[in-house]
Amino acid sequence: MFRTIEVVDMEQRIVNEGQHSGNTPSKPHICMTITAESVPCFFSLLSAGFSVIVKAGCSINDLLSQEFGIPEAYINDRIQTIFLNGKAVDDSKSVTLQDGAALALSAAMPGMVGSTFRKGGVFAGMRSQISHMTDPAVHHDRQTEVKLKLFNLIAKELGPVFLQKGIMVEGNTFQNFVLRNADDLKVACTLIYLNDEKTDVAGLLEMNWENQQVFLQVTSEETG
Repeated sequence: MFRTIEVVDMEQRIVNEGQHSGNTPSKPHICMTITAESVPCFFSLLSAGFSVIVKAGCSINDLLSQEFGIPEAYINDRIQTIFLNGKAVDDSKSVTLQDGAALALSAAMPGMVGSTFRKGGVFAGMRSQISHMTDPAVHHDRQTEVKLKLFNLIAKELGPVFLQKGIMVEGNTFQNFVLRNADDLKVACTLIYLNDEKTDVAGLLEMNWENQQVFLQVTSEETG
């Protein structure tokens, strides 16, 4: 569905940002290679919420198209519901991402809820109090962290793109994920590296991930 994207070492971008601020981060960097059919195992992480580093002031559209190589047609036609900081978004090109932004993406939702919050839908004009207004054009050279949540078909279709490029997950969330899915991960993972050292699921279970962020890259054998 999407053009092949080059895996960019986002962790290096995080390090560069930390050095710029005088605080070099020490995020554990986990690289997993999994069987292609095991990708859905990670969708719970995507709906729970993860973070990426973006250029401060970029639009939602720029984040998806330029940073992750998602075609404009997909953004316009497939992503039908967008929430930014809890407010519905109708135009992904005019709304920018600031420090601490929380972004949720979904395909069309059923029923009245789906009709009400569908971007540019017939009910858009009736929900002005819960809609995100257009932001002024702001461009910054610095980078910032944005939290994303992907739901339903968007998680299924875009999840592999985000996982391959790399996401940041809260330590508690990652620890609970590994605990809940340990048996499946033992089958799914053909290779695991922690900070460039080869490990396995048992090694991940021995770690205490609380109170830290984990940088996670997941590549399926099909795309690797």
